[in-house]
Amino acid sequence: MKKFLFCMIGTMMSLLCCGTKAPEGQLVLLEYTKSGTMAGYEYFGRVEKLPNGTFVVIAMKESYGDLYQKKIGKEELEKLKQIIVEEKMMKYKEHYRPVFEVLDGYMWHFEATFSEGARVYSSGSNARPGGDGLKRVREYLTELVADATKTVDPEKYR
Repeated sequence: MKKFLFCMIGTMMSLLCCGTKAPEGQLVLLEYTKSGTMAGYEYFGRVEKLPNGTFVVIAMKESYGDLYQKKIGKEELEKLKQIIVEEKMMKYKEHYRPVFEVLDGYMWHFEATFSEGARVYSSGSNARPGGDGLKRVREYLTELVADATKTVDPEKYR
C-alpha cells in the first residue's frame, strides 16, 4: 500500500510540474504580435532560422513602424529562452479573454518553438497573462534591432 501511495504521489507531482519545466533544445522560432484598432500590427517581432542555418530577428523599432532585420547568434537565442523560463511563459493559457465584452481593443499572439519539439502558444483578445513575459520579449526584440538598418517588406508577414 505504501508503494502504491508513493507512486501515486510521484505521478501527481510530475503532472503538476510539467508546465514549469524549461523547454529542452534551442529556440528555433519565436513570434510576438500585437494588433490595435488601426490597420496592421501595432507591434511585430519574430526570430526565425533561415535556410542557411543562421538566425535573424525581424522586428519593429516603434509601434506601427517599419520592420527591421538583423542577424543574431546563440547568445541572443539563449537570452530569449531565459526570458521564457524566468517568466514561466510555458504556463500561459492557450487563449485569454476579458470577463466582459470589449468592442474596441487589442489582440496579441505569442509562439515559441524549440528544437526538441516543445512549443509555447498563447493568444488573447483584450486580456493577457500576468507577469512581464510579453513585455520583456518585446523590449528585447526591439533592443536587438535598435541598430539595424535593413528593412523588410511587411507584406511577407501579414
